[in-house]
Amino acid sequence: MDTKFADGIPEEPSGPNPAWKIAMVGGPVFLALSTAWALWTWWKESEDDSIDPRLALSSAAADVAELDDTVWKLGKVLGPRGWDTRAGRANMRRAIALIDGTLSPRNYGYRTKRGGHLERADHPWPTLWADLAGASEPERVVVVNAAYDRSDAAVAVVLAVARDLRDEEFGPTIRFVFHPAELYLKATPVKQPSGVLARGEVLGQTLVPDLPGESEGTVSRGGWNGARLKPVADAFAQQVRESAR
Repeated sequence: MDTKFADGIPEEPSGPNPAWKIAMVGGPVFLALSTAWALWTWWKESEDDSIDPRLALSSAAADVAELDDTVWKLGKVLGPRGWDTRAGRANMRRAIALIDGTLSPRNYGYRTKRGGHLERADHPWPTLWADLAGASEPERVVVVNAAYDRSDAAVAVVLAVARDLRDEEFGPTIRFVFHPAELYLKATPVKQPSGVLARGEVLGQTLVPDLPGESEGTVSRGGWNGARLKPVADAFAQQVRESAR
């Protein structure tokens, strides 16, 4: 005998609880979305340059292996750099990327800036720099300079000194500058590395590595290794310290 309501209408079979439908469909969707969110957050954090600077390489006196690696990459891996051929200019751009990546927060702990672009072969060529901010006289700037279109050894030494000094404190700002020397000389008027100073900043001193056997304007692509550059880099780091007093 069918069960009836008091009004005489038979009771219909009960259907699934709507709450269960929501749980069965919404649960997997929520799990998928939360997993996607976690992965996206992890990816953004891995791409973020504003990482804890303590994760960068700690400061240390110029390392033979590090110097050796830099001159090897510049001189052998990237290939010859030059302004007169497309391949030479492509290698120049690779050298700029190498400098930028070496100084970056994940490696040496710096943020690089670019400016003063000069045109050559329908391409803008930047000056790169990174600051070790001064503690008491930040407006006074000691420019530590290397030309990225010339000496591999000079670039390696300035990079090594940037790592060496990064955890030290100085009164003035130390600015590590990498510029295209040939384009500076051909500019009208002739540009100087000190041109990276901003309004309100004053030049303390401009320093370049003293590399025996290389004169200003020399393009050097070989003959140097980490062992030979180590004493040069150590002496140059001390010169920078004394200039920043």
